Amino acid sequence: MKQLAVGDCLWPHVRRVMEEERPCSVERNIVFAVFREAPVEEFCGLATDHDISKHPNWIFADLVEHRPMLSIAPKLGVRKALCLMDENQLGALAVLNKGQFVGVVTRQSILEVLLNRERLLLKETMRLKVAAETNHEQTVVWVGRLAALNDAARSLLGVLAHTSIETELLQAGIDALCNLLDARYGAIGIVDNVGALTEFIYAGIGDEQAQQIGHLPEGRGLLGVVIEENLSLRLADMGKDPRSAGFPQHHPHMTSLLAVPISHQGRVYGRIYLSDKYSGELFTKNDEELALSFAHSLSLVIDNAREIEEVKRARQRLDYIAHFDALTELPNRTLLTDRALQFIAQAQRKHDIIAFLFLDLDNFKAINDTFGHAVGDELLRAVAKRISGCLREGDTPSRMGGDEFIIMLPNIADSLDAAKVAIKILHALNEPLQVQQHQIYSRASIGISIYPDNSLSFDELLAQADSALYHAKKLGKNNYQFFTPEMNSAAQYYLKLEHHLRQALELDELVLHYQPQVKIDNGCIIGMEALIRWHNHALGIVMPDQFIGLAEETGLIVPIGAWVLRTACKQARAWQLAGMPIRIAVNLSGRQFHRFQDQRQLLDVVLDVLKETELSPELLELEITESILMHKLDTTLDTLNQIKQLGVRISVDDFGTGYSSLSYLKRFPLDTLKIDKSFVKDICTDANDRAIVSAISAMAGQLKLELVAEGVEDQSQLDFLGGQQCNYGQGYFFSKPVPAEQASALLRQSVLQQQ
Repeated sequence: MKQLAVGDCLWPHVRRVMEEERPCSVERNIVFAVFREAPVEEFCGLATDHDISKHPNWIFADLVEHRPMLSIAPKLGVRKALCLMDENQLGALAVLNKGQFVGVVTRQSILEVLLNRERLLLKETMRLKVAAETNHEQTVVWVGRLAALNDAARSLLGVLAHTSIETELLQAGIDALCNLLDARYGAIGIVDNVGALTEFIYAGIGDEQAQQIGHLPEGRGLLGVVIEENLSLRLADMGKDPRSAGFPQHHPHMTSLLAVPISHQGRVYGRIYLSDKYSGELFTKNDEELALSFAHSLSLVIDNAREIEEVKRARQRLDYIAHFDALTELPNRTLLTDRALQFIAQAQRKHDIIAFLFLDLDNFKAINDTFGHAVGDELLRAVAKRISGCLREGDTPSRMGGDEFIIMLPNIADSLDAAKVAIKILHALNEPLQVQQHQIYSRASIGISIYPDNSLSFDELLAQADSALYHAKKLGKNNYQFFTPEMNSAAQYYLKLEHHLRQALELDELVLHYQPQVKIDNGCIIGMEALIRWHNHALGIVMPDQFIGLAEETGLIVPIGAWVLRTACKQARAWQLAGMPIRIAVNLSGRQFHRFQDQRQLLDVVLDVLKETELSPELLELEITESILMHKLDTTLDTLNQIKQLGVRISVDDFGTGYSSLSYLKRFPLDTLKIDKSFVKDICTDANDRAIVSAISAMAGQLKLELVAEGVEDQSQLDFLGGQQCNYGQGYFFSKPVPAEQASALLRQSVLQQQ
């Protein structure tokens, strides 16, 4: 058979284009032959899909300008063509005959011709075998063998059509190569940049035998020569070669060997080796060329895959550099702007509120000058972490440069939320920072602007926050200011309220008022609800709706709640000793309940108070809301069961305004339901409210739960409730919340009525 030339291996997927054209799409495996219009059409060069993917906006003239202009004659041998591709780092070469474009030759086109040639040889062998043998069974075997070889050839081409390397593809490749070359055993080994084996895919042995090998071939000896010297080996008897070493003890025995490097442009990616043909024949030069051609093409796939991965990593690095601050790793202004514009667009549709906090360190220049820039940089990183630790998951902290930071707070309830975050950040930064060997105090000032109250424009909002920051600096630093005076006033009142609330217990400013719970059918008082009041020397009387929320947010509700429980139980014990034993109802807030529950303290607190005050447990009723019941169901149920075992009563406050699930009424150890005053208010005029109250009353009766209606203000409401099996009422119709002395008088009067 004649020596193969490139003219026999032309690539069929070639498209002729003019140099001024621009690629409209990237199709895999297409090679573009680029021409220039002149008096006579002139060939300019080649462009591949890989070139286009790197520079998608270039025209073909630019693409070919950056590639070596090489051409070969149709009669050039394929081995020389492959060498030229390696030397010039090309995957395709133009074929010209006397200056005229003939076509293109690629590694894959050469491999396909080699595979076709191998198939022709096998067909000829089969024909001769069939002619020589009369045994029909032998003929069937050879027909099956030919079909298997054709399948193997297709598998090889399928592997080379991919642009990424996966274990399944390598397995398909070595299986196909072993079948095509009749090898008993074969393996592909892929190495990393430092020569360590990262992939080892074998064919010809089972999994059990593979496990006995113990460890992978180490790449010494013959395999080391293939990789280190980037050359092929073809041996008739490995045992006679002194370089035979490096194979594990239980590696399958090998006699003949064919080993080729997987290399491209001088860079070795691994090796392929095969051993011992089933026929007993030795590996031929044609076998070596086929294996080498497959290895060359496989190296292109690996090189392309690694280049794609490197480009991907480079793009990720560039994207990170473009959007994040290198020093603090916070978003930079570019990313902040992108996010801000998205949130503003969303806020316009949903009517959300967004706050922008402009933060600047008060003494950063002095720190930099005193301790040096290295300490200054580390300080900025520490400040960034402190700021991030004060924010929600959806908030965006960013660094503008120097010691300036912008914090975006989307989806806040009101400007007060922004003030709370600003306070939290200032408190965090007031704590000393350990930087290298230095303990540094770094305070800050913050300016705040609000979307949409201040502006609808992101740039204007930043300018307004910057202006507010300047105002904060003028007022003495280490504080925050809003862009508008009204917001500052509300925030300052919040700060003042928090300051005084923290001292309220210590200064004995909190008192309890008591509101009677009355039996509807006879008007006798059966219980009192303890309600907190705050008399502050500077603020005057502060109503619960003004400070309970603040107490929950700051955690002060825990000590305040414990004080309420203790004080109420003391008063109930005093009434008990005076011959007026009535129930005392004490509200537990969600924060108070779960804070105690998580720390396993709620039961201990109740026990301690009952022991200290000597109040009978059945005279204490703890009021909780529906939302408390539905949070951490299992642990809440366990806690309430333990409280119930003490003899303490449990009621659900504001029933009907939350979850109102029949399932929890059945599961939890409840004694009382309290109908929310919102249903009682219009009970005489609103049919829906009447229906709701009637349904709750019927349900409570069936479940044997006591029922208390809140907000009773007139006789007509009381009359309706009395007809609905509602046991008790509470509201201004009976009495407003009053101090302990007045409550005692009401109790004495109630006792006299019963006598």
